[in-house]
Amino acid sequence: EFAFTATAVPVNAFAGGSFGSFTAPGPATQVGTANITVNSCNSMSVTFTMTPASGLSGTTVNLQPFFENPSCAYTKTFTTCPSFSTAVPAFGARSCQLSGNLLSNEFKLTNDITWVLEGKVGVGGDNATPATLRIEPGTLLVGTGDTFDHLAINRGSKIFAEGTRDAPIVLTSPFELPGFPGNPNPKDIGGFVISGNAPANCNPNCVAEWDPTNRYGGTNAADNSGVVRYMQVRYAGFIFTTNRELNSFTFNAVGSGTTLEYLQSYRGGDDGLEFFGGTANVKYYIDSCGGDDSIDWDEGFNGKMQYALANQRGCDGQDHGFEVSNSPTNFDASPRSRPTVANVTLRGGAGGSRDGFNIKDGTGGNWFNVLATGYSRACARIEGLPTQTASGPTATLTGTLTLQNSIVSCTNNFGDGTGVTAGYTAAWFAAQAGNEARALNLTGFLPSATSNVTGKNFVPTSDWFEPTDYAGAFRSNDPKDNWTTGWTYRINE
Repeated sequence: EFAFTATAVPVNAFAGGSFGSFTAPGPATQVGTANITVNSCNSMSVTFTMTPASGLSGTTVNLQPFFENPSCAYTKTFTTCPSFSTAVPAFGARSCQLSGNLLSNEFKLTNDITWVLEGKVGVGGDNATPATLRIEPGTLLVGTGDTFDHLAINRGSKIFAEGTRDAPIVLTSPFELPGFPGNPNPKDIGGFVISGNAPANCNPNCVAEWDPTNRYGGTNAADNSGVVRYMQVRYAGFIFTTNRELNSFTFNAVGSGTTLEYLQSYRGGDDGLEFFGGTANVKYYIDSCGGDDSIDWDEGFNGKMQYALANQRGCDGQDHGFEVSNSPTNFDASPRSRPTVANVTLRGGAGGSRDGFNIKDGTGGNWFNVLATGYSRACARIEGLPTQTASGPTATLTGTLTLQNSIVSCTNNFGDGTGVTAGYTAAWFAAQAGNEARALNLTGFLPSATSNVTGKNFVPTSDWFEPTDYAGAFRSNDPKDNWTTGWTYRINE
């Protein structure tokens, strides 16, 4: 992966053998070496260096395919780094480094270059100086090896990172580069950030917890920060101090005009995806082996999510499926967090403090058609009297905090945090339509034939959602129902 050259490949001559009689060839004798360079989908060169004993002269052969592949994204040949970047040969011959704030009106990251992020690479200033970043399908971005290296789309600017199923965009550790010394680990790179102008209950003083220059929040619920589609963020996460953290994906007051689809976080050092306020909508999201929570929200998040998988499998960290809050400083702050979420599979692992749902700090939220299994402390846990008060008595729930048509299957299905009436979480779950606490058989992260996840009808009131008739992110283990195929990384580990 990520290799476009191969050097000193042995070139061998074989004695004997016959195509006509299919006799095996004799032993091989090395007669030279070859250096192979893939320039693009449509161009490859092979340079032969032959030994004197071979009696053959060295030569370079330029190859082209018999048939062009119309789905191949790598159509350009690298020539030089553009003016807004600098060459960094230590990361490979095609590597160009980005640093600081990119303030030009519009610029593009092309997939013939390995883009190296040094520190915070910001796109645009704060509202007054917007910029637009475009990223081609199949583009690779890495850090320098400093955990703070990250890409941040500032408030008022836009990104169009439109990968494809065959050529996702990848942001990852430099230790994944061929020949780069060392092995990749969580926190090798900071992550990916978008800041927008949508409402948040910290407004007008919303500042990123890891960067006091990164401001977010406003009054435009439909704010549009662009398109991010088919993108992987691997080995990310930056923890400056406790509760000052950078996640694989961080969405600060991102508005509903932004398109966010087919996103994967892999082996992050902190949360997979965290929303700080905003109204962002996310469809098709995967967190694989994260270091903390898979999905986190705070500060009045009121977006939507459908089709998400938390595949945690006992990795390092707390690994809550959802850890969700309203505000850490004012549990009744307005707007109160109350997103709508449907069709999620939460697959936990071992550990002492892991919950499928960790619901706290006065948050609301309306979940539909969720599967939660394998969490060691509880499948669902409500924390704090303000959260219980916002939810209301189980006989007359307010509608602020609900979970319907869902299945939980943990050793301890329910837990009550400090300040919550004993037994409240279990009674809250049982009081709502279509919920079941029972054994659940999965084949990996997919439902087995005996899981019985169908018959759970989700009839959305918003046309952003798709109606479904099953609990969890997947209807069955039939390949046609597995939307992770083709664009994800090590999903079945």
